[in-house]
Amino acid sequence: MSEVNFYLKKAEPATPENPNPKRLIYLQFKYGGRHKLVFTFKQKIHKKNWNEKKQRAKSVKQTTEDGKYLLNDLLNNLERECLRAYNTEIKNGVPRKETLRKYLIDFMNQNSDKPLQEEFYDLLNRFINGEVRRKGKIKVRGTLNNYNALKIHLQEFEMKRRYKITFDEITLDFFDKYVGFLEKKSLAANSIAKDIRLLKAVMNKAVSYGLTKNVDFRHEDFNMPEEETDAVYLTDSEIIKLYNHDFSDNKKLERERDRFIYGCFVGLRFSDHTNVTAENVISIDGDTFIKIITQKTGDLVVIPCNPIVTEIFDKYGGRPPKPISNQKFNSYVKELCKAAGLIEKGRLSTDPKKPLYECVSSHTCRRSFATNLYLDGFPTIDLMKVTAHKTEKAFLKYIRVSKLDTAKRLSQHMKRHWEDKLRKAESTDLPQELLELSNQN
Repeated sequence: MSEVNFYLKKAEPATPENPNPKRLIYLQFKYGGRHKLVFTFKQKIHKKNWNEKKQRAKSVKQTTEDGKYLLNDLLNNLERECLRAYNTEIKNGVPRKETLRKYLIDFMNQNSDKPLQEEFYDLLNRFINGEVRRKGKIKVRGTLNNYNALKIHLQEFEMKRRYKITFDEITLDFFDKYVGFLEKKSLAANSIAKDIRLLKAVMNKAVSYGLTKNVDFRHEDFNMPEEETDAVYLTDSEIIKLYNHDFSDNKKLERERDRFIYGCFVGLRFSDHTNVTAENVISIDGDTFIKIITQKTGDLVVIPCNPIVTEIFDKYGGRPPKPISNQKFNSYVKELCKAAGLIEKGRLSTDPKKPLYECVSSHTCRRSFATNLYLDGFPTIDLMKVTAHKTEKAFLKYIRVSKLDTAKRLSQHMKRHWEDKLRKAESTDLPQELLELSNQN
């Protein structure tokens, strides 16, 4: 079933010059079961003048922005043109959105002195709506939200710096001003790097679509590298210490302790491990597993549950404790770890005086899971199937092995290495000092 609808976009930020901005009208065409075309055509209207039920202007006398035509007539004609284009192209198979978009652009341009052309925010909105795919796949909701955050930052930058953003204005000069603006907003370096990475993705698509010839964004200086974040993980013995601490006199803390322990042993992101229900907990050959599709990547992961996790599930009716907000959880976690005596200092290289309990957050669960299994020698490629990382580089970002950890492992390796050598070597070939060491062992 194919259907054309008209909607209003969210209002743009008010400015002193325009305290009550109009809203952009856009056409949405759903067809072929799962295809959706979103098309904007530069017509705006105040919300109070729009009939949401009829999807038309309330007044039949409402004109287009240039005053040449009646707005409702334009909307009626656009709807007919969209359906005509679809019926024409469907004979050759389900049409591509770009093909239908070309029909609508040609229709709008036929009597226009200023040809309609897709502008920067039009393309960015297509990213936000999930219309632009990567290798045929729809981007997950978390990524779409990141594009929307980019749009909010750009619009705020436009308003405060009086800088009109177009495809051709994404230059090195823009880069310096925009990064400086975000830094003054106190955005973290990695948040700024994410904005720049997403902006470059939009510009790459614009070049591919032939919307601009500006390639300044590909300059080596148009780049904001991500910084390696400093974070901690809890060792298995520290997790067990926390689990064994008695919180029976405070049921709220006991519940959040159980949630944290469960998170450390399943390795899901906070957004996923708080969404696990009894339906996600399955039994295979007597063993318990969590089976869930992750929010961020859309991957199906199957995670085995150790006896402590199953014990926690049994305690809460076959599922994890009911979730709370990330912010509240982070506050409880610090209180829990402090009460359990996790007060060691020096675990955070950027702030060595900070006690361990102050360094712990909801993300410590996932880092602890990955790091402990990695240190136990579990194959990285298999771990990535559980953590749903696509590349080893991305996975290793979660590994938090300190120099002391590395030194301890190296010490154990060297000890085993020399024990083997001394055991295998012929005693007559050994120097006297090694003979004595061998006899001692």
